[in-house]
Amino acid sequence: MDYENFNDKQIFDVLSKFGNPEKIKVLYVSTYYFSNYIRTKSILDILRRNRIKIISILEENKKLRYFLALFATIIRLKECNVIFLPFRSHELLPIFRFITKKPIIFDAFISLYDTLCFDRKIFRPDSIVGKILKCYDAYLCRIANFVLVDTKTHCEYFKKEFNAKNISYLYLECNKELFKPVNVEKDRNKFIVFWYGKCWPLQGAEVILRAAKILKDESEIIFRLVGPVRKKYKNLVANLNSKNIEFIDYVPYESLPSEIAKADLCLGGHFSDIPKAKRVIPGKAFQFIACGRKTILGDNPANRELFSEAENIYFVKMNSAEELAKIILKIKEQN
Repeated sequence: MDYENFNDKQIFDVLSKFGNPEKIKVLYVSTYYFSNYIRTKSILDILRRNRIKIISILEENKKLRYFLALFATIIRLKECNVIFLPFRSHELLPIFRFITKKPIIFDAFISLYDTLCFDRKIFRPDSIVGKILKCYDAYLCRIANFVLVDTKTHCEYFKKEFNAKNISYLYLECNKELFKPVNVEKDRNKFIVFWYGKCWPLQGAEVILRAAKILKDESEIIFRLVGPVRKKYKNLVANLNSKNIEFIDYVPYESLPSEIAKADLCLGGHFSDIPKAKRVIPGKAFQFIACGRKTILGDNPANRELFSEAENIYFVKMNSAEELAKIILKIKEQN
C-alpha cells in the first residue's frame, strides 16, 4: 500500500471539514518536537509536502515548553483557522479548548489508559487512576473537533473503548532523505540481526533475547541490539548468558542508517503479545524497509494493513521466541 499517498488524501479530507485545505491556515503547536521523534516529524512533513499553510510553534524547552507554547499560541491565535495539536498534547488539549472555540485537530497517537495500564502496567485498569485515565481519554476525544491515531486497527479501538466519533488515522512515515540504502563495509563471516529500541514492554525485547539463546550454536548469527537492553533486562541477560549478542547502549539517530546497512536482517516487531502491540506499526519498520533491509514484523492486524509478505518482509507469530528463532535461521540459510 502506498501509505504516503493515503496520508496525503487523508490530511486533505480531515482539513476539508474545517474549510478549503488550500486556503486555511493551520497553527501547529508541538511541545514534543525532537528531531528523532518519528510521529511529530511525520505529521509536519505531511502538512508541508501538501503545501498546507502552517504557522509553527515548536517548543523543545523541557521545563517551560507548555508555558511557552501556550503564550505563543495566544499571540498568534487570530492568524489561524485550525489548531493542530500533534503528539504529545494530552496535557494541553483541555487548556486549548478553554481558551479558544476554533477547531482543534488532536493527534492522540496513543491512549494514556492503554499505555499506562496495559502496555507499561504502571496502574491497574480497574484502579482509581486507571478509571480516571480511561475517562480522560474519552474526554479528550469528546472535546477535540477531530482525533487522529496511527492505524485503522487503532482507530477502531478508540471508537470502541472511548466512544470516539470524529476520528481517523494517518500512518507513520520515516525521513527517506535519511533512511535509504547506503553502502557500508560488511563482515561477510557474520549474519547480523539488528534491533534498536527503548525496551518498552510492547516491543518484546525479551523475546529477541530468548530467540538469541535458542540460536546460540549458530556461530555466524550475531544479534546486535541497540538501547538499554542490558539495564532493562539485567537478570534475564545474566541467566541466558548468550554469547551471540552484541549490546550497544546508544547510537546517534543520524547514524542509524549506517548501522541498519551493516545488518543482514532487521527486527521490526513488535514481538510482545500486549494488545497495543497488535494495533500499532513500529516506526523502525518503516525505516528498515526504506533502507532496503530484510525485516521481520509481528503478525498482527496493524502490520497487515500496510505490509504483506514479500521479498524483504517476513511475518512471525508474536511472543514466540521459538518461531522468531526459526524464521531467522530460515532467512539466514536463504541468504
